[in-house]
Amino acid sequence: MISILLFILAVVVGFVTLCLSANRLVEVAATLASRLGMSVLTIGVTVVAFGTSAPELMVSSVAAFNGAGGIAIGNVVGSNIVNIGLILAIGGMIAPLVVKARIVYRELAILLLTTLAAAVMLMDGAISLFDGIVFIVAFLAYTIYLLKTSSGQEAEQDVPALAISTSRAFIESLVMLVFLVLGSQLLVWGAKGIALAMGVNELVIGLTLVAFGTSLPELAAVVVSARKGLHDMAAATVIGSNIFNILAVLGVSGVVGQGIAVDAAVFWVDIMAMVVMTLLLVALVYSSKTTVRQNGQTVTAWQVSGYKCLLLLLVFLAYVVWQVVNVV
Repeated sequence: MISILLFILAVVVGFVTLCLSANRLVEVAATLASRLGMSVLTIGVTVVAFGTSAPELMVSSVAAFNGAGGIAIGNVVGSNIVNIGLILAIGGMIAPLVVKARIVYRELAILLLTTLAAAVMLMDGAISLFDGIVFIVAFLAYTIYLLKTSSGQEAEQDVPALAISTSRAFIESLVMLVFLVLGSQLLVWGAKGIALAMGVNELVIGLTLVAFGTSLPELAAVVVSARKGLHDMAAATVIGSNIFNILAVLGVSGVVGQGIAVDAAVFWVDIMAMVVMTLLLVALVYSSKTTVRQNGQTVTAWQVSGYKCLLLLLVFLAYVVWQVVNVV
């Protein structure tokens, strides 16, 4: 009983550490980015998306290094499902999601392509060392492409910067990364301990408990963005985060773990759920083309209404019910 309580405490402390450090990391990183003249879209797709995905990167990397392949892969797949079916859905129900042309024609297309590629690679139940290297190379190419093609032309919304110096923001970013590592260590240790003590497959823990916990920073970022009317930030954060999870997190995990293997039969439904959620998101966005007024101008955008986001949430809840029934 004492050991179980200790594992649970480690998970709780790990979650709190991850959320607080990731939230501060996003704030200080966004401050640095805004001072470089980056737009809301660019900040959302890169700084905020990558920053809020730092927990997934740390957790999966640590899990892969410690031989917990189920948690490493399950965390990525589960997080992507949660990001679309729960986080983006909630953000869209708070305020309609307004997705700009750049996100539709570039990031959304890249997300669909990377999701399908990951599904194909995971169908055999493994991410090999070669697969990991391919993902990392693709991530570096994507990041370079983002930096070269991004400009301030889309800077239609202001992102408030913290009242701190640039040097302090840089130092705080490094400190928050250290806390992310510590929180991830605690989270993986506690989650693996709970799984072993309860006889639950570590893949299921990765797909549920760990995936939801590491997605909390995205939830906070999207809800805050939606409430403040930063629609570009809300959509870009989730889409950019999912791209980061597949390319960077799976890639690094595959390399660190020197190849990761899980039960393909157990994992098949979860892979399909990730693909279905992504396809549904693409379909809902592409069917929502309209015009909106922004800064006194009429611009073409894709406005995803609340009832469409509710559909995403219902599909996600159906997946959760399936998980609960099969675990029990």
